[in-house]
Amino acid sequence: MNNDKGISIIKISFIVSIIIMAGKIFGFARDAVIAAYYGANWQTDAFFLAQSMPAMIFPAVCNSLSTAFISLYISRSIEKGEESGESFASRMLIATIFIAGTLSVLAIIFAPWIVPIFAPGFSVFQTTLAIHLTRLTMGAFVLTMAHYMISAILNSKKLFYGSQIAALGYNLTVIMITIGLGQNKDVDALTLTVIFGHFIQVIILIGFAWKHFDFTLRLNPFHNDSKLLIRLALPILFGNSIVQINNIVDKILASLLEAGAVSALSYSNSLNRFVTGIFIITLSTVIYPSLTASFANKDIKKFNSELLKSLAILPIVILPISIITTIYALDIVSIVYERGNFNVSATKLTATALMFYAGMYVFSSIQEVIIRAFYALKDTKTPMINGAIAVIANSIISVILVRIMGIGGIALGTTISTALASVILWVSLKRKLPDLNLRSLFPSIGKVLLSASIMIIILLASQQYLISFSALIRFLSVTFIGFIIYFGMLILLKCRELMAITNLIKRKFSKAR
Repeated sequence: MNNDKGISIIKISFIVSIIIMAGKIFGFARDAVIAAYYGANWQTDAFFLAQSMPAMIFPAVCNSLSTAFISLYISRSIEKGEESGESFASRMLIATIFIAGTLSVLAIIFAPWIVPIFAPGFSVFQTTLAIHLTRLTMGAFVLTMAHYMISAILNSKKLFYGSQIAALGYNLTVIMITIGLGQNKDVDALTLTVIFGHFIQVIILIGFAWKHFDFTLRLNPFHNDSKLLIRLALPILFGNSIVQINNIVDKILASLLEAGAVSALSYSNSLNRFVTGIFIITLSTVIYPSLTASFANKDIKKFNSELLKSLAILPIVILPISIITTIYALDIVSIVYERGNFNVSATKLTATALMFYAGMYVFSSIQEVIIRAFYALKDTKTPMINGAIAVIANSIISVILVRIMGIGGIALGTTISTALASVILWVSLKRKLPDLNLRSLFPSIGKVLLSASIMIIILLASQQYLISFSALIRFLSVTFIGFIIYFGMLILLKCRELMAITNLIKRKFSKAR
């Protein structure tokens, strides 16, 4: 494996992760402010359902189109030159916004018939409110599409910072307006605040793209390039739509539980996105353009090297976070959310979901990287089939477990289905790339599992000595202790991936001096 190429990926991912971490901290602050001002009740259940409706009505449309676009855009630029690539990007930006506008109008019209399907447990008042909020949210669907596509253009050019800074702008906007409006505002005000935040996000993205993207206004959204994009995006769309059904199943099952269950799932998913956003999405975002370019240049050796490095690094970083989140979910939720209208009952409900979601972090990281590899190879069917298997498993398992475990069963069902999906993808990847030496990862996996086992034992043994401390002190203590034990063991065991990361950080500090 070429260490220089691997370190390059680590370096970019490290910098992007820092920016994302800042954004996610403000994302936490945003959710904490919303929780404090609005709590977890039947109105916030309607709000969070409405916020998720674009993904449930048109599952992953934006994601599938932008993902397919990156592959085609990079290939076009390499094969036919930058000017042809810029013309292609301009056409696709106009075409996708046209698609988003059309879907938005349809969603607004049919919302009264669609919303009750996804929230059968809602009361009449809740359903009416959810329909109203859904119409407001879907009216801004064009902003969501523009955000995805402009971010895809920037990421294709390896300008990864723009989309993260734009996300930071979104979070700050929502925080400031929510605080400025004050207490006792209805969720209409919150929905309009979120929409305005998305508008600010798109404006920031346009600012970043202004000097790096030669936009030309193309008024023909039905060009052959659009057909090519849709043809490649459809399997991604179907695959992601199938995966999104997991979220739909979760929301439907939660709506049948006690009031606040839908909100609790949403709040716990915000915490999940902190982990996935900083680490999993960062690396998959960074590696995807590189894998696509390697395949377009027919450099399979480089493709395999970068893929193996990514598959090795992510579990190393994610596993200790997963362990600490599982054991101390209650403290984490208490620290982030428990204030104002967010009471102890809401904390326990959210923590239960978070505890069982945390087990999927490692599997989700493997799944995300392998899916990006298949997309770079222009194989969009394999992830689609994998997604179908996963959603069937999730639906069956969640329906069974929710009767036994309540909201915890919903989260555990998602975790089990994610684990199954990652295993199937791993096998499929080996068949697709027979020269990819996945066995080279086994020594590192063994060292990681041994280090994690020792970490778990010590953390569980130390719980009784930390029980008298506040949630914040307790969480900071176990995080410090856990990371020292885990990474200390990996250093003693001479884990090569960790050594590569350590050497990179050392070089950065040396340059800084």
